[in-house]
Amino acid sequence: MNRSITLFLMIFLILGISCKQKEHKALLPKVTGMPGEVLLVIDNYLMESAIGDFFVETFEQPFEVLPADEPIYDLIPIPSNGFTRLFKSHRNILLVKVSDQNKEPRIIVQQNLWATPQLVVNIVGPNNSSMISYLEENRQKLIDLLDVNEVKRTMGNYRKNMSKGINEVMKNNHSISISVPAGYKLDIDSANFVWISHELGDLTQGVLIYHYPYTDPNTFTLEFLVSKRNQFRRKYVPGPTRGSYMTTEPSYPVTFTELVKNGQYMAELRGLWRTERAFMGGPFLSHTILDEKRNRVVTAEGFVFAPALDKRNYVRELEAIIQTVEIMD
Repeated sequence: MNRSITLFLMIFLILGISCKQKEHKALLPKVTGMPGEVLLVIDNYLMESAIGDFFVETFEQPFEVLPADEPIYDLIPIPSNGFTRLFKSHRNILLVKVSDQNKEPRIIVQQNLWATPQLVVNIVGPNNSSMISYLEENRQKLIDLLDVNEVKRTMGNYRKNMSKGINEVMKNNHSISISVPAGYKLDIDSANFVWISHELGDLTQGVLIYHYPYTDPNTFTLEFLVSKRNQFRRKYVPGPTRGSYMTTEPSYPVTFTELVKNGQYMAELRGLWRTERAFMGGPFLSHTILDEKRNRVVTAEGFVFAPALDKRNYVRELEAIIQTVEIMD
């Protein structure tokens, strides 16, 4: 009897905490700030030290594979005494504090502290020298943390504002689920190739999804995936003039990264595309996975054409879309 009462009280407590967390999130305002912005709350004397140099160097490094350099994040430093209520709803906040009360450098992550969906990262340490060493060791982890949350935030928005018609077509015709936001349209739906696009003024964002039988053990290599990419684009993605078509820019290296998504192996390509026999080009990013049940290879790619615009945020938007791709059971 006592054990039953204890279990009941534990369940009641857990449910109570869960409800309070949901109530807290529901009462929070929406985040402010533009995509790609990071609010850095740091005392002036630290900003003028090697610690400040670290954050500037880290976030001003070029975003991977764009025609022209753009920083990976737009850093907005403000002093600690200027961190008023007005700033507390920002989407990405880094709080930097050096004090001898801290025994060792640490990174403490908080979600949805003052707004939703918000990322707050506390970076604390006992002195400047230990902080610099710690930050250098964890530079990529800090970038990855922001990257994951930035894409996850966009994915959540797209799932709420999803084009259900396109998703139903993808499920019924290709056994693939995808959260494409409203405003995108279906341009091509063939047996093994789909082209979904969004056009607004000088901006074109495209999502290409294609699949083919898994027959070659060398499929998941850079050379094979680029070759397959070029084959599908020459057949299905024409350019603006007769005989022109999309292909991979050969003068710029394509990056190849092995990733794991939901326990499944995935190959990521990032590079530049161009139009053969025409003057068009831009960045692309693709994810390729193996559909073991159907013994096929599935690639989802996003590409941007925006000759007069910065492209970093548009690439991140497309990454969020292709991250939602799932193979249906």
